[in-house]
Amino acid sequence: MIALTALTVQAASTAGDAPLKLDREAFSKASFTVDNGFRILWPDYPLELVGVTQTVYIKGYGAVLAGEVNLAPGLNINPFHPTITKDDITRTRTKKVERMPGFRTAMQDLLVKSAVELHGVPDNEEVALAISLFYWHWEDRGGLPDQIVMHGTRKALVDAAHDKAALTSVVRIDEY
Repeated sequence: MIALTALTVQAASTAGDAPLKLDREAFSKASFTVDNGFRILWPDYPLELVGVTQTVYIKGYGAVLAGEVNLAPGLNINPFHPTITKDDITRTRTKKVERMPGFRTAMQDLLVKSAVELHGVPDNEEVALAISLFYWHWEDRGGLPDQIVMHGTRKALVDAAHDKAALTSVVRIDEY
């Protein structure tokens, strides 16, 4: 009986050391969901994805989806637009400021969708969506974040998928 108890305790203590089997397809799907969710935000004047969102797993932390977007693409110096005017700078800034609330809402929704898709991540670990915002060197960035990170435990996020009122208490937001 003592030997059986000792073996049970040993097995339980090493169970956490077993390698986690991650579903690579689920990780790819979560990355696609984020990218596609951003692409369809403003169909008439879409934001620009700078590369593709990558999803990685960090043992003991959880899953991190990381990407970069330009909220108001289109302007840069080229042969047909040789200089950036003050009006260009103002228009770009205005568009980015206008889009920020909708972008934050979309990030929360995509974070929850990603948590649901990443079923291989343990419930007690985090799912984080980290988005860097692209700016040209000439832009007025005052008051705009360089990066937004939203995260929460997978279980809380999955539960919030069915209870939108709980979302604000579940998602933690950091802006840099």
